[in-house]
Amino acid sequence: MASIQDIQALEQKIYDAVQEYLDYPDGYQKPVLHVFLNDEMEYQAEIEDNLNGTEDDGIYPIESLIYEGEPDNDKASDIANSWIFID
Repeated sequence: MASIQDIQALEQKIYDAVQEYLDYPDGYQKPVLHVFLNDEMEYQAEIEDNLNGTEDDGIYPIESLIYEGEPDNDKASDIANSWIFID
């Protein structure tokens, strides 16, 4: 059963991944955020390079996650809420 804390944890992972990209943007040709469920059934959010896919695959263009030079909190929340549902 998912909780609000699970959603908040994924939001933080998304925010942290985007912030990490903003801190070190060099070295990426086509950066995207990849949200996925790992083998331990934990949600992850990582910046990947040259990964193809759509939002249905958990792939989000990095530009859509940045607002005025900072990670977009609203977008991070939207993504987390689209992945985790509270029962």
